[in-house]
Amino acid sequence: MTSLAGSRVMGKPWIAVAALGAGLLVSTWAAAEQGTRLFKDWHYGQHIDQFPRSQGYYDCSDDLGAWALCHDGVAFLERQFQGQLFFADDGTLVSAALLADYSDDLYASVVGALVRNFALVYAEGPAGTFDMVQHIHEGTFSDERSLQLALSEFETEQLRHGYIGMTMVDQAGLGRIRESASVEELLLDMSPGMRASDVYVYEDDYWGPTLETTFYLPARQLNRFQEKAEQAPVEDF
Repeated sequence: MTSLAGSRVMGKPWIAVAALGAGLLVSTWAAAEQGTRLFKDWHYGQHIDQFPRSQGYYDCSDDLGAWALCHDGVAFLERQFQGQLFFADDGTLVSAALLADYSDDLYASVVGALVRNFALVYAEGPAGTFDMVQHIHEGTFSDERSLQLALSEFETEQLRHGYIGMTMVDQAGLGRIRESASVEELLLDMSPGMRASDVYVYEDDYWGPTLETTFYLPARQLNRFQEKAEQAPVEDF
């Protein structure tokens, strides 16, 4: 099985592609659909009953530590992934994840597919973080070449230590990046239909080197939390 420490993924700086592919240094704005799509036919708010066992879904809540269904044959990029669907207490879908054994080629394919619609705003690993919002505010990079070089070095170092995590957002959400004080603020100020995606490369104790991609709608999750807080019964304790 592939070793992350021995990975040659830096044949191309893929997180640099994720940042530069959307023209992040020249922030743009576009209207986003007020949609609910998480991934393909999986939509935020779908009820768990819409994912029957007859279509390959099965309960994996005990394994994941949350109310979840899994599917072991999700087709994406001509590969098979395990799909993991996570549900709220009312049985409605809130996020979805795709997992597969890590390989350099698959990692490049997944990030390459994502950057058609998403742009990198944050990355982290054992050796540090790379905050695009902070760097844009501070004017850290004078041109794309210096940004690409820094991201390439960052990616190589994190993978050498066996872990990297990235947060990407719908390109339509970049219009607010200069006005946002932090990545968290950027995510929470996104329109309800704008997706975010977290990509993780890590060493799983059971599966070995793993590539995980999660899709969610930050604004809808925030609204759900606020609604539940407001609906909480009043009780002395």
